[in-house]
Amino acid sequence: MSKLNISGIVKGIKAQTTYLTPIIEAVCNSIDSIGKRPNGSIDIIAIRDGQKSFNDKEDSVCGSIIGFDVIDNGVGFTDANRDSFDTYLSGHKYESGGKGFGRFMYLKYFKKVSIDSYYCFENKYWHRTFDFGHNEEIIENETNELCQEEIVACKTILHLKSAVKGYNADNGLNVIARKLVERLLVLFVDNTEGMPIITLKESDGTNPIVLNDFVSKNDTIQFVQEESFVLQDKKHTKHRFTVKSYKVYFSSLANKVILTAHRREVTNSPIHNYVPEFKDTLIDIENGKQRNYAIRSYVIGKYLDDHVDTERGDFSLAHNEEDIFADISVERIEREASLITKKFFKDYIQEKFQAKKQKVLDYVSSIAPWNKSLLKDLDMENLPLGISDLDLELRFQKIKFEKEQKSRIEINDLLASQEDINTDNIKEQVKDLFSKVTDEGKNDLAHYVCSRKKVIDLYNELRKRTDSGSAHLESELHNLFFPMIKDDREVDYEDHNLWLLDERLVFSHYIASDKVISKKDHKEPDVVVFYNERMFFRNGENSITSPVTVIEFKRPKRKDYSDADNPISQALRYSRKILDGKYEMPDGIEPVKVNRQSTPVYVYIVCDIVSQIREFAEQSNLTVSPDDEGYFGYVSSYNAYVEIMSFKKVIDDATMRNKIFFHKLGLE
Repeated sequence: MSKLNISGIVKGIKAQTTYLTPIIEAVCNSIDSIGKRPNGSIDIIAIRDGQKSFNDKEDSVCGSIIGFDVIDNGVGFTDANRDSFDTYLSGHKYESGGKGFGRFMYLKYFKKVSIDSYYCFENKYWHRTFDFGHNEEIIENETNELCQEEIVACKTILHLKSAVKGYNADNGLNVIARKLVERLLVLFVDNTEGMPIITLKESDGTNPIVLNDFVSKNDTIQFVQEESFVLQDKKHTKHRFTVKSYKVYFSSLANKVILTAHRREVTNSPIHNYVPEFKDTLIDIENGKQRNYAIRSYVIGKYLDDHVDTERGDFSLAHNEEDIFADISVERIEREASLITKKFFKDYIQEKFQAKKQKVLDYVSSIAPWNKSLLKDLDMENLPLGISDLDLELRFQKIKFEKEQKSRIEINDLLASQEDINTDNIKEQVKDLFSKVTDEGKNDLAHYVCSRKKVIDLYNELRKRTDSGSAHLESELHNLFFPMIKDDREVDYEDHNLWLLDERLVFSHYIASDKVISKKDHKEPDVVVFYNERMFFRNGENSITSPVTVIEFKRPKRKDYSDADNPISQALRYSRKILDGKYEMPDGIEPVKVNRQSTPVYVYIVCDIVSQIREFAEQSNLTVSPDDEGYFGYVSSYNAYVEIMSFKKVIDDATMRNKIFFHKLGLE
């Protein structure tokens, strides 16, 4: 034959492989050699280096494995089989799935590969040996002689010796056996001709492990069910596939759907990619004993046989279902097989689905009631198992955004149309579209109301004493109302909670908190607010008719106030400086526009109503509130409305204003 660059072929192998790959390839070749012959057997012999190893508890007195012998009683290396082996990409076994390439996997993991084979020709036994070359010839150092001694059976030994550096084989036979069974299980699945007995053992014959027993006797692999399905390509040709599912009790790997070709595993994917409920470990309980297992769903079909690549590492098919040029994609086959597997485990799936559904309902009812209107749009079926609250909320927000965008587009298209807006058809469309917008608005409102409820709850907690018995700091309460050392250019609209004092403060035009409005004065109350009553119509107006609001907080539980600490006087003096035009807007472009006669001033003081505060209020001719939790009144000399509120009054009034909303959302 022509010369080959064998080392180049080996280095160019792209398929994902392990040290087990050449053994699996050898076993498959042995099965082909045995064919339909009765009493077929394959022995896999572990060759060790003789040095003791204490790294593996199971084989602490055994040396490391450096090679394997694979022995079978198939027909052997007849002339036809020998010539096929010597031909790159031979078609000799094409009908049975042979690619003429797999044997190159031997050289990827073992430096020395040789064949020792006895075969029968014209009722005489012959003995053929050769080495697998590394350079230009596949077969080297060949001998082929007529046997002189009496031979009663065919036999072939594949020697895989001198493992390459870094091949990282396991040392214990039990571990190797389990891994081999998982990889070879497809051979038992597609068992159309009967399986030979496959035995793994030491070179001295000890510790024999029959791989077939994992499927037939040990009850460590259980067949579940099989079902066929048909997919149609773009030419409307129907292709038949079969799914066979197994429980593998010793596997710690994920539940997988496996696509096969010619009785070999080619690709695998986690089933939970298509059925989220399969992400968890599955458990059987029998007689009070618990056993974990993994699902293996094998897909068999001629379509897969016809489209597997040379290395059997992939298929010449599109992988993505969304590929518009694809006939039948890998993803489409996997999805269909996964959904069939779902039927095999319907009781388990239903239990997991209900648990997942309940988690979503609990989240919406107790944490995020604003999402109730979006529940019907949530894809519960494909929701990942164990999804976090954050990821769940992100999904709801994505649904909300998409609905809003769709509604806006539909409304704009409708309004831009030339049809008569008075026709019944258009009226119904408008009604439907605005109904959608209303639903989205309800969602936002519910979210906002829930946020208010949490703020009120937090406020109540801050009113209590700390674990050490002291009151919470003034700054903690301050930050609940509005973040300190910030103005409205640094704080998002929803970051402040000034609605606790007055709903009008929600629409403030400018806010500064413990931050110098201009560089002229550093002595100001806690919060100064300029809000524009006409903001509904015009935003950002710095007008002399816009009220000035000054807010002062005092430490909870504080009782001692000197005359210099009079919060009413402090706030009024500060408001007078503002009315004198001493401050600029934060951007420095223009002064704060005010007028003593026409600019109203609102002063809010939040503190505990102690005797000294009552005295200050009476001195300013303020009126006590009906609940005796505050004072209010007008100070004409400052054109200022002053209201003093206890911490209790702030929360009681805010709760009362929002009570009906909390009730409607089931938050009370």
